[in-house]
Amino acid sequence: MGSYLFFILPQQKISYRIPKKARVIFWLNGLFAFTIPFSLLFWGEKSVSAGLAGVLNGTVPLWAFILGAIFTPGREPIVFKKVSGLILGLVGVICIFLPKLAGELGVDPSLWGGFAITMMALSYATSSLINREIFSNYKQMHPFTNLFHQLVAGLVGLIILALMFEGIPDVNLWRPYSTVIWASLYLGVGSTCIAFMCFYHLIKVWGPIQATTVTYLVPAITLLFDVLLNHTVLKMNELLGLILVTLGVIILNLQIPNALRKIKKN
Repeated sequence: MGSYLFFILPQQKISYRIPKKARVIFWLNGLFAFTIPFSLLFWGEKSVSAGLAGVLNGTVPLWAFILGAIFTPGREPIVFKKVSGLILGLVGVICIFLPKLAGELGVDPSLWGGFAITMMALSYATSSLINREIFSNYKQMHPFTNLFHQLVAGLVGLIILALMFEGIPDVNLWRPYSTVIWASLYLGVGSTCIAFMCFYHLIKVWGPIQATTVTYLVPAITLLFDVLLNHTVLKMNELLGLILVTLGVIILNLQIPNALRKIKKN
């Protein structure tokens, strides 16, 4: 993804440069945007179904609202509608985790996998709020410049973590298996590069709370493909959690039509 942007930026006449005083915050945000969530996602999905991972990924707007209210009070109005949506979404998260907590901790590995993916969503929410401050303070900078530097920082962080916990990869992993090549291309270019280019544009235009609402499409789409490809079926508590989380996020962000009008003006 970073290499793709490396060639895209000069073609679009977009500068790579960022202010020296802002480099630390840009690179630090790369850890929240890529290193932390990617590592937690891939570790968590070892014990959690793709459908459940999608449901938990859909909680990003809830955490963005909570963190925004705590660390940047006044930026987002706290009204009854938003609070009710937040409560509904959090109840959905509890519905998902409560049965796993009923037994002894550590017996059900999906508990820790689900917790890791929830922390992934929290990391994404943190990154969105940091990006709001970056876009607010550096309005003339193109969002893809921001994305490029965060990608580089995220890549360095992922390499360090991989070497620390996995060691040097086995030589057999470097063989050009067609499935690995196509999967890497899709994940790197499609679901990461193009997706994040769109996402960072939305953060600048909509703001972090509204932009993260795109994630409430993730649970439904993930569940659909999980059922079709893996024949996975959610448990009743997970299905109830999905419904509550989705409703909560929708209620939390009912002002999306206003954001769409802003995009048309721009």
